[in-house]
Amino acid sequence: METSYIDEVKEKAQQLVEKVKTKSDGKATLLPVTKGFGAREVEAMLEVGLTAIGESYAQEMLEKAKVINDDKITWHMIGGIQRNKIKKLYRTVDLWHSVDRKEVIEEISKYQKYSKVLIQVDMNKQSKQGGCPPENVPDLIQLANDKELIVEGLMTIGVDKDLEATKNTFAGLAKLAKSMGLKEISMGMSNDFEIAIDYGATILRVGRSIFGERRKK
Repeated sequence: METSYIDEVKEKAQQLVEKVKTKSDGKATLLPVTKGFGAREVEAMLEVGLTAIGESYAQEMLEKAKVINDDKITWHMIGGIQRNKIKKLYRTVDLWHSVDRKEVIEEISKYQKYSKVLIQVDMNKQSKQGGCPPENVPDLIQLANDKELIVEGLMTIGVDKDLEATKNTFAGLAKLAKSMGLKEISMGMSNDFEIAIDYGATILRVGRSIFGERRKK
């Protein structure tokens, strides 16, 4: 049973890779999000050539990284960043997606200069999932540059069950990223990644469409 599930997961991932490649003309990449799943699912992604892995929780990331210990993996922290977890995470995280306030920038830079970060933006000013207002982005980028971090781009989350608001969110983020000269645009999840591609996403954070529903804890 376990083997067939893993085979199914690998097949879904491969199909999505092809779909994303075709729809985005090769401009977007798939970031499998293994939150709530185990090391075996991460290994399955490596087996189909997906080496970037997204995690939302510090402890999960650290546990999986310890078990797998594969230099090919690049770990992306996509969940809310608690300052007190940065000290534990900085050696593992390759890209911080959810940097949204100066305290986080200062803390990351304290432990590791030249860390790669994305600024998370709350484009619709109603997200409960973090993000700074768009008008704060220039100052945060300036601070990150001053602290010798590398700002790769911006990140946002669509609006649940609101297609038009999600389109506006994605269009706004892409425009903001372009105006700031940033190359990476992290937006789009299982329910809206195709819309995100239409608006120029470069990183798609997808979990459920690959792995199915997460196990209840």
